[in-house]
Amino acid sequence: MWAFLSQFRWQDAADIILVAILIYQILLFLKGTQAIQVLAGMFLLFLVYLAARRLELFTLEWLLDGVVKSFLLIVIILFQADIRRVLSRMGRRALASADASEPLTVEEICDAVESLATQRIGALIILERQIGLSNYLEGAVKLDALVTKELLVSLFWPHNPTHDGAVIIQGDRVVAAGCLLPLSTRQDLDPALGTRHRAAVGITEHSDALALVVSETFGQISLARGGKLHRNLSRLQLRQTLKDIVEDSNNKKGTWIERLSRLFWAP
Repeated sequence: MWAFLSQFRWQDAADIILVAILIYQILLFLKGTQAIQVLAGMFLLFLVYLAARRLELFTLEWLLDGVVKSFLLIVIILFQADIRRVLSRMGRRALASADASEPLTVEEICDAVESLATQRIGALIILERQIGLSNYLEGAVKLDALVTKELLVSLFWPHNPTHDGAVIIQGDRVVAAGCLLPLSTRQDLDPALGTRHRAAVGITEHSDALALVVSETFGQISLARGGKLHRNLSRLQLRQTLKDIVEDSNNKKGTWIERLSRLFWAP
């Protein structure tokens, strides 16, 4: 034991910390996505390969040998779109100030929601937070565009193919439109609420996302959060609520060390 500690270098400690950070970020990325299921299947194949080697099942070992040796290439091919999106997001965060982009994004969203409400155009806008929403991108129209009022209004314009679905926003980017979301089955919701409102509540029951809804019938603005629906908000109320949530989220992020300590030692 003492021999091991005497040979332990500061480079080894740095190496362990960097690997822990990398694993932590991968877990954050995989949380709430189907990628974890794919990786679980690949891990199962690896266990079968090890068992085949141990039991000397030479034919099965030969079949799985090529798959195991190509794991890295398989992962890159399967997740190339997700990898590209993550690298792009990392690059944007490195080159731009998050504090400057988030208030601008909130203003663009509020302007769009107000315009849609004034014209009584139904809309459902989802703001992704810590839990990923990649599961709900399947079958949707994939985008990677800066959040602007004009883009959001055009996506919900009547007769547009994406009008009836939800728009998902990650940070300051619109990543998908026409998304299908799970509907809430709560019995205490107002029976007069339509599909958009139930979908807004449903997605916030399954994740920590925020859901903005514009009623096509009454032109009212609603915000769903944590499975609760706050109805008939004014633009000022919506803007202040979103700013408070963004500021609170930024305060909770903290440094890398604080985030890692919350991961490993939080009660």
